Amino acid sequence: MNVLLALGGVYTAYGLLGLAGWQRLPAPYRGHRWTGRYTRRLGVSWLMLGLPWLAVWALLRTAPPAWPVVCAVIVGVSLPSLVYTWALDRWYRKWTRRARRQARETRTNRADMGGDNISPRR
Repeated sequence: MNVLLALGGVYTAYGLLGLAGWQRLPAPYRGHRWTGRYTRRLGVSWLMLGLPWLAVWALLRTAPPAWPVVCAVIVGVSLPSLVYTWALDRWYRKWTRRARRQARETRTNRADMGGDNISPRR
């Protein structure tokens, strides 16, 4: 049961860091207008995972039930965070694809107008 305490504490701390904007992000998600929002929302997802695990640890530490019951409870309290994170990732992947497509179209338009092919005169 101490694993729940340790992981719940780590997840909660990482969630608080995410709310503060200090999380490690995959490269495609960095440097966009929405990166700060994404980091904070990821922090919320880690808190949604860590805080229930700490609550389960506090409730089950005195009289732990059978192992299958503990597993079911852990999965049950983890599902909201997993669903939220899955939806968040799908949403921001869509934004990343859109930003990549717009950047590619901008480069194509610039090249069509001759903007990238002009060499400086000396």
